[in-house]
Amino acid sequence: MTQDYLLEIGCEEIPAGFVGPALWFGGQQFADVLKKARLTFEKVDIYGTPRRLTYVVRNLEDRQAASQETVLGPPKGVGYDAQGKPTRAALGFAKAQGVEVSTLQLFTTDRGEYLGYVKEVAAAPVEEILPRLVADWIPTIPFKKSMRWADLDIRFARPVHWIVSLYGGTVIPFSFGNVTTGNTTYGHRFLAPGPIRLSNPGEYFEKLAAARVLVDLEARKERILDGIRKVEERTGRTWVRDDSLLETVANLVEYPVVLAGRFEEKYLSLPREILVTSMRNNQKYFVLEDKKGGLYPGFAFASNMIVPDDTVVIAGNERVIRARLSDAEFYYQDDLKRPLFDRADALRGVLFQADLGTYWEKVERMASIARFVASKGFPAKAEECGRAAFLSKADLTTGVVKEFPELQGVMGRDYARRTGEKEETAQAVFEHYLPKGQTDELPTTDTGAAVAIADKIDMVCGCFGVGLIPTGTADPYGLRRHTLGILSILEARGLRISLEELVDRSLATLQTKLKAPAEEVKRKVMEFVSGRLFHHWSSQGVPGDLVDAVLSAGLSDIPDMRAKLDALVAFR
Repeated sequence: MTQDYLLEIGCEEIPAGFVGPALWFGGQQFADVLKKARLTFEKVDIYGTPRRLTYVVRNLEDRQAASQETVLGPPKGVGYDAQGKPTRAALGFAKAQGVEVSTLQLFTTDRGEYLGYVKEVAAAPVEEILPRLVADWIPTIPFKKSMRWADLDIRFARPVHWIVSLYGGTVIPFSFGNVTTGNTTYGHRFLAPGPIRLSNPGEYFEKLAAARVLVDLEARKERILDGIRKVEERTGRTWVRDDSLLETVANLVEYPVVLAGRFEEKYLSLPREILVTSMRNNQKYFVLEDKKGGLYPGFAFASNMIVPDDTVVIAGNERVIRARLSDAEFYYQDDLKRPLFDRADALRGVLFQADLGTYWEKVERMASIARFVASKGFPAKAEECGRAAFLSKADLTTGVVKEFPELQGVMGRDYARRTGEKEETAQAVFEHYLPKGQTDELPTTDTGAAVAIADKIDMVCGCFGVGLIPTGTADPYGLRRHTLGILSILEARGLRISLEELVDRSLATLQTKLKAPAEEVKRKVMEFVSGRLFHHWSSQGVPGDLVDAVLSAGLSDIPDMRAKLDALVAFR
């Protein structure tokens, strides 16, 4: 006989970014735990809101599968004497296992023959298995951060207030902290906060929907999309699609109600990035634009409330965005009073890393490396690359970037353009951060490529030079990402720069900072680069033995090594 098993963990509001991973990875782990316990089921469905994580095990058998287990005892030479009779070791093993010595058999293993017997493991009902199994699994649900509360010796993303544990119509009892499981859930915190008693898992979704809780993330997303479509119809504008924001907002509400607000048109004179960041990143608003791509002086947003008068909620949100944009306008106008290059000097007072010095020292190193890179690929732009390196971090001293850190590089490009820098130099200020991830775009300009390589190799060599070396699980300075970025840029642009020379040049600029001999640091960096290059090419489907063959000949320039690799692939 099969029935659904419902597990709902009700708690205080969980951060939106925690919900998805807790459900996805937690659901996979839960399925694995059930399988290891020999429980048969169809699948584990996952649902969740800011106040609840829900796992529904579909068609769970009421008993685990029976099994046989081979229990090994002493080796044959210890268990039997020369006449083939059981020894005291065999007799003791049989007694300890509660079986007759005559039932013992010989089992062949990698280490030889051993006495043992086949133990029949009976099938236990789920009511006996689930309490301990689920209680032990809940603390393993993954969160970026967890917390303790009261005087309890448990951790979770947020304090747990109730747990529904229901197999068919039967409550599966266990405790987590000071909460004992039951069949009672709760509706929307404000719209229907009362208890809801469930007689079976099949009532769960319908009863919660009646209590203004849409447990299914996809249902909340669709409701938000429907609300945005209505705003689009009313305003004649189009939503700037952002599926990541949609998912985040859907995990901030249990019953979304989409409304629309406006802000003064004067703020449209600010750079688009400031407006979008204020609305999307800070306020979680949906950005609208016209057919030509011009921003609309308004926004859509999802409220978690149904109120008699929507204008009160709208006015509150308009007041918040107005204050943010007013601050941004002040900072932006104030930032433009000084050329970006003049701001670079202020980097002398901004710490980059305790052992590696200030940002001014970093851009000095970057300028030297960027000129070196340019000398190998586009020597006429060497001085421009050096200037771009000094400009690259200057926007860290501006008011807008202090208010909106995610706009570093973006604002630097804008300020560089508006204060007289060449277009390629200004673009390099933005592009030197690229690529930010494995699938991100690469720099499109020579200057941007040179400064990006300089920034990244300085980070890699600098961290290795002061002992900040990545471990198997920790890479706080993103050295793997930076190294992959260097390799991707060199390969994509066909730059014939020796990796060994590049590392040498970077270490030369770091002489006064190194905590180990330069040759030792270089050896470790080259091994690290080689490992990342192996991963880079093998992840593209190239056989690992061919990549190893090329790497074994030494690290030269990437285009040369790639040509060797392509030749080996073609030859095979």
